[in-house]
Amino acid sequence: MIARLRIEAEDFLRYNPVVRNSLARYKILRAAKADASSTGAAVDVLRELCAAARLASDDALVMRAEAEIARVLNRINPSEVRWETLLPDPTSRRITKGIILKPYVSDREKGVVFVSFENQMARMALATDLARFASRYTLVVSPSWCPPHSVFTYLFPRVYPDKIISLISNRKDLMYFPRMDSKYSMVPLYASNWVDDHEFRPVPKAEKTIDIFMLANFAKYKRHHAFFRALQDVPRNFRIVLNGQSEPGRSRETILNEAGAYGVRDRFELRENVTDQELHDNLVGAKTSVILSVREGSCVAVVEAMFANTPVGMLEDAEIGSRVFITPQTGRLLRHAGLGAQITDFVNNAHTYEPRRWVEDNGVGCVASSAVLNDALKEEALVAGRDWTEDIATLRWRPNPQYYRPEDAARMQEAHADIAACGLLMGLEAR
Repeated sequence: MIARLRIEAEDFLRYNPVVRNSLARYKILRAAKADASSTGAAVDVLRELCAAARLASDDALVMRAEAEIARVLNRINPSEVRWETLLPDPTSRRITKGIILKPYVSDREKGVVFVSFENQMARMALATDLARFASRYTLVVSPSWCPPHSVFTYLFPRVYPDKIISLISNRKDLMYFPRMDSKYSMVPLYASNWVDDHEFRPVPKAEKTIDIFMLANFAKYKRHHAFFRALQDVPRNFRIVLNGQSEPGRSRETILNEAGAYGVRDRFELRENVTDQELHDNLVGAKTSVILSVREGSCVAVVEAMFANTPVGMLEDAEIGSRVFITPQTGRLLRHAGLGAQITDFVNNAHTYEPRRWVEDNGVGCVASSAVLNDALKEEALVAGRDWTEDIATLRWRPNPQYYRPEDAARMQEAHADIAACGLLMGLEAR
């Protein structure tokens, strides 16, 4: 009982709007009194104010934090920012979450580079010739969290000499990013838009053997405890499977201990660090999938489940980008109260949903999304008076940016050498 109270009290404090707004105001007030006389000190204050903006649960308070951020940014000399202190491995030149989508063509036609995750911006900033890179390539960035306020998203545009095309994690990003810097130009595509439909081969609904599937790392924001509490009211004959991986301070044992606190440790199968094949089999073999986060980024797992023809249950107030894909055909929005009964009804009616058909019909997958991005980039280039004779490669995500057509890698070889001359290595090392 004590363990449950501790878990639920911490969760309440983490997401309660009164608590969050109080902490945000405190951070804003503390930042106003902090020393920001040097660039290093001002970056520390900026980090505190970004945390305040992420905490705030109402727009007025977010804008108050942003106003303070604007004041502090004026104290920062971009050339004095020590980007290496913002990275765990400052000596590496490799953008592991990046991919070349189009090679450099000519002085009138840029190539295109896609970079995901905000911290990769810091590595970009350490390029030996960022100006040359910007003159030859259009940069597309994909944020991983919402709200997106961070030292990376604020400082990088101040050293990058050109426009930055940004995708979104949440519809709110269409408002947030232009307020952060006028260099951001928005394209309303999510990280979850890059799922490859060919990766998932749905089985007949009668052959699905998993009643409830949960794909979630073991971090606190995934709120496993809410799932375990709900399992107390779910029929014992339901087969339940969890897939995930350890996060700092939270292991397989952490998850099992939380389940034990709710008396449901024996109610599910827990698989850690599964293979791609096992993940596929679990996704397509599940009648339902549930995501119980209150706030995160796009959550690619939502669309992966839909392409596996598995409907998704998500909290009705979840600040998750992929909530826009929850429809009467693809899944169900759940209330916090009576969650177990709702999930039970969801399972019992799972056969009525057709999520794969909906995502295919509505262009959610990587092929259609690449076409949308290509059109946006082409329009941007033509408006700027540049040429556009070559389209981008089709992009897919699994679990890093990859080429949908393997043969596209060959036409990017010269571009890799060209970008290396700017002091950057793009993508994972070849194995």
